[in-house]
Amino acid sequence: MNTKISKKGFSSIIYFTSQVMFLRVGTTQILNSARNGSIYSIILGIIFSLIILYFIIRLCNYEKDLSLFEKIEKLYGKTIGNIINLFLFVIFILFFIYLLWSVNSYVQNKYLDQTPSYIILLLFLIPTIWCCNSGVKTIAKVSFSLFIISVLMIIFAISNLTTVIDIENFKPFFNTPFISILKNALIFTAYFVTPTFMMITIPKNIIFDSKNLTKSVTKFYLLSALNYLLIFIFIIGIFGIELSSMYSYPEYSLMKKVNYFDFIQHVENIATIQFLYCFFISNVMSLNFIKEYLNYKNQNKKILFYMIIGISLYTSLVLFKNTTIAYNFIKKYYIYIYSIPLLIILLSSCFFIKIKKKEN
Repeated sequence: MNTKISKKGFSSIIYFTSQVMFLRVGTTQILNSARNGSIYSIILGIIFSLIILYFIIRLCNYEKDLSLFEKIEKLYGKTIGNIINLFLFVIFILFFIYLLWSVNSYVQNKYLDQTPSYIILLLFLIPTIWCCNSGVKTIAKVSFSLFIISVLMIIFAISNLTTVIDIENFKPFFNTPFISILKNALIFTAYFVTPTFMMITIPKNIIFDSKNLTKSVTKFYLLSALNYLLIFIFIIGIFGIELSSMYSYPEYSLMKKVNYFDFIQHVENIATIQFLYCFFISNVMSLNFIKEYLNYKNQNKKILFYMIIGISLYTSLVLFKNTTIAYNFIKKYYIYIYSIPLLIILLSSCFFIKIKKKEN
């Protein structure tokens, strides 16, 4: 019973992981492409993501006492299952490398512009590795605690930003072609799929009151989706689409508008810490995914685990040294490397689950 985690702690993980790929890359991509129709794309993307979330929960409900990798092996057979599991392992190593680049780029641009990249990442990795090694119970507790802090920060920001919205910035309301709205809704869904898939590594049988887990996960996802919908509304409503699309981190620029009593300055550095929480929980979950795979293969996990972290750290610093090239590559190609294979595996797995249930 000591390994049991609360459904709120488990569900709060989706609040952070579902937002992590929007910071800079996802937000600017949608703003530049959908323009004033970005808000409609987000709303449609939320609906699409709920459908994907249904399939993720369905896979999570299958064989509740098995890990994700054991589920895959049972559904596809040992040979094909091992190939798929190895493929997932590689995908989430790549995802971990992306997260390291992303957090380094964000921190250097907005907080520590004179600090070497390796120092930033090493300082970030220390609590990340500690939290991962402490187990899923600690991950869930930390995630829920950070969720409470994030909600308080959001309420604090919203109460201030609503007064500076200009309705004129939303006009014209319907000048974006529907095909563009649909395309960006699918992009929104793609950014949602990859991080959320990591939650399936936590077996359902270790969660308290798992009967109501679907409702809890859906609530936390809708809170996350509402948060980002409000961010898009405030970005366009305050800056206008032309200025919004010029910012590399429009979310951070938005928080600069938060101002209390005309003497509290640099509030944005506090308000935007919630974005670092998204990076932190997502990094922890990606490392947990890697760790669970090594456990599944019964490998010498400690040596391989730290070797993978070291190689990922080196790769993120070397391959993504030029941030402009890295940004363009990630925006055009990287998300599809993650999302399309994961979506195929997810849907095919649910299809096989349906077949097995009919056979039984």
